[in-house]
Amino acid sequence: MKLQLLPEPDLQFGSGGVHVDIRAGLVAHGAFDRGASNVPTPIGVGLIGTTATIDKVRDWIESCRNGVPSREAKLKELRPPFPGMRADVFGTSLAISDAATRTISRHELQAALAGPQAMDRVVELFLDHARDLAGRGHLNVLVLAPPVEVFALGDARPPPPDGPLDEAQEAAPLPYVPNFHDTFKARALDLAAPSQLLRPDTYAGGTTRERGGRRPTLQDPATRAWNFHTALYYKAGGVPWRLVKHSAALSTCYVGASFFKSVEGDRLATSVAQVFNERGEGLILQGGNATIDRRDLTPHLSADDAYKLLANGLGAYRREHRTMPARVLVHKTSYFNAEEIEGCRRAAKEERVEVLDLVSVRRAGARLLRAAVPAVVRGTTLTFDERSGIIYLKGTVPYFRTYPGMYVPRALEFTRDDGETSAVDLARELLDLSKLNFNNTQFDSGDPVTVRAARRVGDILKHVSAEKSVQSRFRYFT
Repeated sequence: MKLQLLPEPDLQFGSGGVHVDIRAGLVAHGAFDRGASNVPTPIGVGLIGTTATIDKVRDWIESCRNGVPSREAKLKELRPPFPGMRADVFGTSLAISDAATRTISRHELQAALAGPQAMDRVVELFLDHARDLAGRGHLNVLVLAPPVEVFALGDARPPPPDGPLDEAQEAAPLPYVPNFHDTFKARALDLAAPSQLLRPDTYAGGTTRERGGRRPTLQDPATRAWNFHTALYYKAGGVPWRLVKHSAALSTCYVGASFFKSVEGDRLATSVAQVFNERGEGLILQGGNATIDRRDLTPHLSADDAYKLLANGLGAYRREHRTMPARVLVHKTSYFNAEEIEGCRRAAKEERVEVLDLVSVRRAGARLLRAAVPAVVRGTTLTFDERSGIIYLKGTVPYFRTYPGMYVPRALEFTRDDGETSAVDLARELLDLSKLNFNNTQFDSGDPVTVRAARRVGDILKHVSAEKSVQSRFRYFT
């Protein structure tokens, strides 16, 4: 076994500038593709909500136009001011016209909320307006601002356990309750523009629901502005940052595979989110139905379904890049059995992929204890051998000079079930891929984007029939 601390990975921004922090890098160097033809100027925004929510959202966006100051006196790196979407940062702006706004009356909303099947009626009410706006060529993103009653439809949860939760309890799966976000996203996959849902606590502060209770909003005003505007830049077609591409590294296609049950619970299927390269743009594929292995109670694919999954993924890669990667890395949330390894090897061999790494990832049962008050440092890695180990993707962040989490951090365990890349290099990639979440500008995500994206996609695909073709861009699912 070997214990080591991996350095925080650099990210690349505009003009080739690099920085470990997302927000500092954007301010210092601008977005990675700032000024490129794929970034609309301005970003046309369609807005849907009630009279009250529309007024508040428009006022909030206008208040952010020239920046939002930080309220932080000590940890300024953790909560920096938002500079606005100025020319040297994002190189664009947000445009919301009266013609691009759709107001849902209080009478319409109350009628939809009344009685059984309220979720379906409310989703269709918002979707009708979204369809109307999405067809307008000058609109790049749709922003939905439902009132709190709409989000409350999916907020019902069992009461939390007595006492504080550790991270393991906080991350434990809850009984599934259909919610507005996932249901709307599933039905909006065929729209011409991606959507962004805004909760009232994002633009108005206040409180938000968590595990059946309520707590004050954790994010400060500047951080909320950072996250919202960066997400809209990405959804409009931009790439805010990317991983640093090392000249000696093989061109790699990153694939994340997770499993989900249909809403009815009668189908266990695979969701796949591909992160094609260091730019972090994902394409979504639906995998075949899975079965539970009675020996370990984890889901698996047949050899043929594993082959089809990877073959379809590599085909999508070829169509996107007109070439094939030298290496494919697949992260899966259950271990790879012999059939899955055989199927993936067959697909890689047909496409002449030189290196195939099949890696299973899960929350670790083991913990590392530090003889100090702060939590274990992010990037702390314990490799058990050449193929397995654990890594902390959350923990004390030296750049922030604090541990920014609420719960005792838990490590991610990984095992290379097939392939040749060393355990420490696999750990470095997990750390790299934890910084490709374009919805969150605080870079210490607890999961690599491969796994996070596949799980997020599964939450939405469970509302979609297996026969329906879906939008392939990940920005439609976030």
